[in-house]
Amino acid sequence: MPPQSIDTYECSPELLSIVDNRTKISLRGSSRGRRAMVNNIWCRKLSHIWHQKTPEPPHGRAFSEPRYQPHLSRWYLCYRWLISLAWLTIIICSIFELGSSKPLGKSHLWPIYLTNWDLALGFTQSLLGLYLVARRWQLQKSPDFDIISLKYGKTEKIYWFFYTVTSTLAIGVTCTYWGAVYDSKIHQVDLLNIMLHVCNSILMIIDLLVARIPLRFRHCWWCPTVAICYLIFTIVYHSAGGLDKQGNPCIYKVLNWSEPGKTIIVCLGGLTFLIVVHCLLCYVAQIRDRLYEGSQKYVKDESEGAENDLSLKVKSSEVV
Repeated sequence: MPPQSIDTYECSPELLSIVDNRTKISLRGSSRGRRAMVNNIWCRKLSHIWHQKTPEPPHGRAFSEPRYQPHLSRWYLCYRWLISLAWLTIIICSIFELGSSKPLGKSHLWPIYLTNWDLALGFTQSLLGLYLVARRWQLQKSPDFDIISLKYGKTEKIYWFFYTVTSTLAIGVTCTYWGAVYDSKIHQVDLLNIMLHVCNSILMIIDLLVARIPLRFRHCWWCPTVAICYLIFTIVYHSAGGLDKQGNPCIYKVLNWSEPGKTIIVCLGGLTFLIVVHCLLCYVAQIRDRLYEGSQKYVKDESEGAENDLSLKVKSSEVV
């Protein structure tokens, strides 16, 4: 008789348990192997990104012209003036509490809040951007002006740093304030509050769409570094017995250094959130650039197609 398969036999419970255990062990081993392989691939990819050669710095022209034009127009100069005036207006209203339904005074405590640090950084980067655009506007009036002569100098480096930090910090401040700090019993949704915790992000998002300043993943540590400096300031301020405008011993309830364990966890979460925001902004910038390149390619193909049709018509008319 031909040998029967194992399925035709009535196996004992002991044999079935041995086979089942071996199957489970093999499946568990294979799943662990796949998981380890995936983790290894991700580690190699991240290591490659981190240790890759430093990319070439952007050209100096990128800091003084709009994204969708290869030259500087008058409208962009006016735009940079308006952006700087908007930041200045918000700072003035913040210091003197203009637009607040319940002003508290105590303008000398203005520098203790992270929101106002963001405003100062935003106004600084807007002034640097205005300076670079105004300088190029004067340079290009000369008949000997060559756009290649624009260099990536110290001013451009400082502007790039402040712009990158403010882009991330503005959105971080807005999300953190409305998600963790805002208390309807203490705070009012008035004009000043909207300017401080909404308009700051709107200005940077508009600038992200209009300006040509690049954002890079490698710079994800810039904004957390500034945030760490602020955290060190809050520790020193709390240790010195400083109070906020309401007379509380902590500037923000989520930054109560009387409970250091809980506050450190909050700080780590906030720093991680800033890194995530920066990466998301970089992805948005990449999507924006790809959409623009796609639209430019479509326009170019359409124009070339129209030229080809026109040439065919001319040739056909010549043949007739």
